[in-house]
Amino acid sequence: MSAQQQETNLPSDNLGSESGLGTKELQDQTLSDSTITDTTTHFIMGTPFISLHKPGEGRNCWNYARGKPYSEQDDKVPKTLLHAMEVREKVYVEEQKVPLENEFDDDDPRSCHWVIYASINQTIVPAIMGGQDGLTVIQARRSKRITLPIGTIRLVPFPHESHPVNGGAYVNGILTNAGQPVSEGSTELVQAPERITTTTSSLEALPSPITNGIGHNTTTFIIPDRETDFHNSQEPYLKIGRLAVLPEYRRQGIAGQLVKNCINWMQDNYTLWNPSPTEHGFDRIGVDAHSGIMPKWRGLVCIHAQAHATSFWYRYGFRIDEKMGKWTEEGIPHVGMWLRVPVGKGAHTEPPKTLQSNVPTILQ
Repeated sequence: MSAQQQETNLPSDNLGSESGLGTKELQDQTLSDSTITDTTTHFIMGTPFISLHKPGEGRNCWNYARGKPYSEQDDKVPKTLLHAMEVREKVYVEEQKVPLENEFDDDDPRSCHWVIYASINQTIVPAIMGGQDGLTVIQARRSKRITLPIGTIRLVPFPHESHPVNGGAYVNGILTNAGQPVSEGSTELVQAPERITTTTSSLEALPSPITNGIGHNTTTFIIPDRETDFHNSQEPYLKIGRLAVLPEYRRQGIAGQLVKNCINWMQDNYTLWNPSPTEHGFDRIGVDAHSGIMPKWRGLVCIHAQAHATSFWYRYGFRIDEKMGKWTEEGIPHVGMWLRVPVGKGAHTEPPKTLQSNVPTILQ
């Protein structure tokens, strides 16, 4: 069932801003007190509120069937994920012509998903006017209160695939033009990256797959990559993506609210990404938790930004990584952008005075 057909059946894991506000508080404090009026459908949008789905919560995301629209998914799929896919289908599939079967990917089940909702009055039966002047209300308009998902964003934990290659054309995450010129008339050829997987006999000796603390089963924590302007090839990083807002709700601060909530939440929960040596049995097999095998997230964030949207991400502190080059995903030009957010005690009020790398730091 579409969210447009539902009244208020939202998941209970609503997320506010820095202070963790609930649904009612968000309606009072998120964005501004202004309303948006649509004279065609006759509805008024109240202040939006946000819901978060974390992997491992509720019902399993792996029940999501690729190639099927959100409206045909199993009822075991978490509602917040369904609503995220509803928005993504309308923006990426219908508007930007990304194939439906490529929109849901391997990162979705292991990611955090935020969805922003509008609570609106929608006309069910329009008013019937009559009388000699045509202005007399014969039957009053009937409306109902509904919740509508209008925007979404996701956060993907490490590890990640290798950085995209300059000039690469990716379809469903697969490089399709290796060996071809980087651009028309160029003598430089697109080079397929060498896939390197880091494992150790100690890791492989574990009786079950390792979970990195946020729901991704793997025996690999770090995949060595090529160096870029802002990434040293090995430091663990988080990746923001799939930011989408329905066309009729753009330029209202919706995208900015999603980005801010995502960044604030990752700062507040920065240790969530770091695997627990005890939880994963490293202490039982004699692996030193401080040996370097266990990664630690230190605030590095990446976005594969659509090339036309770089000014939006620049507003939130992200900077273009020239060394990553340019590539296309589903035919859409992309570039890499990076940000380092301060994490740890006092991070929100006392950002570091000096940077440990040349990655831009978020403005507080």
